[in-house]
Amino acid sequence: MAIILPIKRLITIGIITAVVFAHPFHVSITTFQLNRKTQSIEITMKLFTDDLEDAIREKGLSAIKLGSKNEYVKSDSLINQYINTHLVLLLDQNKVSYKWVGKEIENDIIWCYLEILKVGEFSTASITNSIFVANFTDQLNISHFYKEDQIETIMHHRGEISGTIHFLENQK
Repeated sequence: MAIILPIKRLITIGIITAVVFAHPFHVSITTFQLNRKTQSIEITMKLFTDDLEDAIREKGLSAIKLGSKNEYVKSDSLINQYINTHLVLLLDQNKVSYKWVGKEIENDIIWCYLEILKVGEFSTASITNSIFVANFTDQLNISHFYKEDQIETIMHHRGEISGTIHFLENQK
């Protein structure tokens, strides 16, 4: 009996630990990096894979099974469609389009890569990021924007999904 009780406690502690640490917070990180040489903005998104799969499935689309042998053939297209619906960038009040570059899956994280081509001069960037906001009340989306030596961050959440950055003039 003395041996069974500690085992039951260990199993209970293990289950509680697994539930508590499985995915206790909902956050995404998006980085916009201006590349003057290529006149583009390189975008990197770090998302939880299961959250992305759930969001796409809730739209009534196919289960995409990211990172598995049975990954849906059109998963990149569905991810790109979801991102384009929930991430909007305006440069000086003009909406810009993204080009899908690709993705990488690392354990429970998916890295999505996008690019905006032919970027000219701009002094403001307005970002609307509603990734997973409809799915989780505590969702926090962090957007970092790098323009030369200026780094600005916007925190997006259910109450405020948009923000504008005003860059200093004459930065090259």
